[in-house]
Amino acid sequence: MSNDLQVTKILTEYAVTTRFEQYPKDVTERAKRFIIDTIACAFGGAPTALGQAMLSTMSASGETGPHTIIGETAGFGAATAALLNGTNANSLDFDETLEGIGHPSASVIPAALAAGELRGSNGKDLITAILTGYDVGNRIGKAIQPSYERLQQVWNVGTWQTMGAAAAAARILNLDLLQTQHAYGIAGATAPLPNTQKWGWELEERPIHWVKEPTGWAAWTGTTAALLAEKGFVGNRFILDGPKGFWIMAGSDQCDFDTMVAGLGERFSVMDLSMKAYPCCRWQHSALDCVDAIITANTLRAEDIASVDIYSFDWVQAFEVYGPKDMVDAEFSLPYSVTMLLHRIIRGAAWFAPDTLHNPLLTEYSRRVRVHTDSGMNTLYHTKGDIGARVKITTHSGQELEESSTCPSGSPSKFMSDQVIYEKFRALVEPVLGKNCQVLLDQLTDLESVGNLSDLTALMRMKT
Repeated sequence: MSNDLQVTKILTEYAVTTRFEQYPKDVTERAKRFIIDTIACAFGGAPTALGQAMLSTMSASGETGPHTIIGETAGFGAATAALLNGTNANSLDFDETLEGIGHPSASVIPAALAAGELRGSNGKDLITAILTGYDVGNRIGKAIQPSYERLQQVWNVGTWQTMGAAAAAARILNLDLLQTQHAYGIAGATAPLPNTQKWGWELEERPIHWVKEPTGWAAWTGTTAALLAEKGFVGNRFILDGPKGFWIMAGSDQCDFDTMVAGLGERFSVMDLSMKAYPCCRWQHSALDCVDAIITANTLRAEDIASVDIYSFDWVQAFEVYGPKDMVDAEFSLPYSVTMLLHRIIRGAAWFAPDTLHNPLLTEYSRRVRVHTDSGMNTLYHTKGDIGARVKITTHSGQELEESSTCPSGSPSKFMSDQVIYEKFRALVEPVLGKNCQVLLDQLTDLESVGNLSDLTALMRMKT
């Protein structure tokens, strides 16, 4: 298929024909779980320094509108709402992941929600649009992953998530085939640059920049592309196709066009997504699972532990950073994350409270954690995408306790129970909404019965 100009057409033909009734029950239920989780993460991210910087900047522009900013009182236009909600959803790095390559929900869901508010859509429309965004965007993301050699120079995450956001927004706006092709063309031509290798991984470049993926900009771009296409703005109808297509524009050196279209309507990408148990980069999670298992099984306290040795792949080695400068920097410090877990700090914004982040005793404690590259795990990650880790905890009494994992919690094969998902939701949302937290959760768990999204989003606003 690599020489044929047809993948854009195949994906758009699929996208404009999706219907809620086509999806198996387990697929729509899984989609609702990610909607619940992403909205919770946006609530958690809104009051952070990152979220407030974005909000105050947009407010200073003078823009107002009817579209909801989750966890806030202000309203904006649809595209700006997608930008802010998408940014906030990823602010704590507590949101879902497509293993190792991105956070599609933080782009897809805000785009669908903003466009759905604009259109007066219902709950079934929202679920359908989000599933469409996953099925289109995630396939593109997987298809354009670079070779190991190219990845050392250029890598993109939010770049490809723009396409999922555009697909979701176009679907809920009910764009026709030609309009949807234009939307994809506009989105592909304006997607964020592939910035992942310039996040600030090197110690001399720290702290990690706050743009991150960037999930919010991908949501903004995708939403804007769909709105422009609806008004007749022309995009390239073959944006994904051929040797000069989106894949090379996004910085990759290879593209598997078959992956872009394989299994459409039969295999649903939402089932490939993982949910997070910890507010930090997904690459740390197998190690944190091991630490959690050891301290739970042996009823260890933080003061019992002399050292923690973690063995994983090379990207995790880059997280051996002590004394992170701010919240985002801390999300990419494995010694810091382990320290939070060992001290049983509540998972979420509490990990990044100033008194915790800049506590000299906790910073010194984190130096007990050492990170090593394991050659076998390194090979498995770079050939199969396995996020593995082995942990050895040594106690002051001389005990050496070990645990290993090849797959972090929250993965499709280790998916979270509803109880755990709902507890996470309440922990992030209840501080903002109080008793209305449960009202919102009840609405989201029965989302297909919601008649107008504006009734739902009204519950997401912070009351003055």
